[in-house]
Amino acid sequence: MYNLQASDLNRRNISFGLLRVYKDLYQRTGLNRYSGPRTVLMIMGCQRSGTSLTYWVFERDFNTRIFREASILSSEDTEEGLRLNPIDQVNQELSKRQVPIVVLKPLVESQRATELLGAIPHSKILWLYRHYQDVASSNLKAFGMDNGIKDLRPFVNRDPDNWRSQNASEETLATIDRFFAEDMNPYDAAALFWYARNQLFFDQGLDQNPDVILCRYEDFVLNPAATMQRIYGAIGAAYPGDEIVQDVHPQSVGKGRKSHLSPEVEAICQALLDRLDLVNQVALETSPITTASTAGVTAHE
Repeated sequence: MYNLQASDLNRRNISFGLLRVYKDLYQRTGLNRYSGPRTVLMIMGCQRSGTSLTYWVFERDFNTRIFREASILSSEDTEEGLRLNPIDQVNQELSKRQVPIVVLKPLVESQRATELLGAIPHSKILWLYRHYQDVASSNLKAFGMDNGIKDLRPFVNRDPDNWRSQNASEETLATIDRFFAEDMNPYDAAALFWYARNQLFFDQGLDQNPDVILCRYEDFVLNPAATMQRIYGAIGAAYPGDEIVQDVHPQSVGKGRKSHLSPEVEAICQALLDRLDLVNQVALETSPITTASTAGVTAHE
């Protein structure tokens, strides 16, 4: 049988549908004897932070296997189809994939990041974050003006099983209690949900965990090649080339930056954004792969 190589394709001008066909053929013929180390990369963070864009970029790498948010790994979730199956089942499925990199997007498990790192062998986390104003605007535009309020109700109700409020700290719960009302400013609600989900990064000590890679959306779309090279370096994999970032553009940066927030909510979110930016800046400065333009752009632009 002809052994298809990744270099046989010009991935720059191929549709995603055709790419998947060739990628599947390549993995069945070119990687069918692969038995080397495998990294499991979990994309986490808050919804509307560029997480889908990121896994589409990884999809262009012929050495990856991608599991979307709803997949065979979440087949037992009868409500939303998003929560991961029991870990032993997840590991069993992942073990079947004989590829160097497996990428999954369990956003709704971000509150279990430390647990999953310990339970899934050879795993790392890519935590994506984006400016709270852009996320809030994108959230409400995509899911409706009442979606932020819907997202906060499980916190107020102290629902331990809902992924939104699961493992939320007492400080986070108290902050949401202070502002929540059924008729509250919808942008405040969406921004507070951004706060709750990204506060999990610090609540779980992920800023001190070497298996966690923090990535700012603005860095990603303004300098996609340098950002992806840094991520590949952090997981110990070879960067496949700039073709994988061909569809990344910065057009959405700042689109929701006109603030609709109350001053108090704005201050809370800005303080958390500053903390995330500081951790990100340190990571950029210590990474062997970075650029002056990446290091110099701030999330406030």
